[in-house]
Amino acid sequence: MLGRILRSASTTFTFGRTLNAGDLPAFGDLVTADAAGGPVYGLIYEIIVEDDPFVRQVVAASADMPQEKIEDMRQRRQVPVEITALAVAFRRHDRIWQGVPPRPPGALQRVTACDCATTRAVLDDFAFFRLILNHGQAPTDELLTASLLNAAGCQPPGQDRAYLLDAGRELVRLLAQEPARLDAILRRLAAYAETSHE
Repeated sequence: MLGRILRSASTTFTFGRTLNAGDLPAFGDLVTADAAGGPVYGLIYEIIVEDDPFVRQVVAASADMPQEKIEDMRQRRQVPVEITALAVAFRRHDRIWQGVPPRPPGALQRVTACDCATTRAVLDDFAFFRLILNHGQAPTDELLTASLLNAAGCQPPGQDRAYLLDAGRELVRLLAQEPARLDAILRRLAAYAETSHE
């Protein structure tokens, strides 16, 4: 479990956890939470490590504080973290649908990371591209790139390049009128494809 839902809306959900609760999920990771109609899947696009008056005091005094003490405080304190995901798919009647879910997850629902099999099932169709590209709050180009690289890493051996080529073709169709934007995304995907096959 990564955390529990703090708040949600039709297109996004935010969950909370503590900094010392294990590895933080990363930007672009696919996560899931239960809603009334079934699981909702989202791509992480914002991670905020909160502060409080005690953290501010430690920062102010950190020039004189030994690193061991700072690490000890970091491990023992319950530093709050808020993570927001863009809802890109949902499961209904044993089928995954890409799009805005009918209902958002409820407060305090568990949020978990998706394994590779789930990531492939959710992101195998590229209909989610429009949800990302039309979202006004997320850094859309970076989120699209990160999600595709994560999904490519979950493909069966030798299939990651084919996945990225198919994704690139869909991006060309969608972003034909924005060549600079398209070029920036395709360059990042191509760099991954080259390094992963060296």
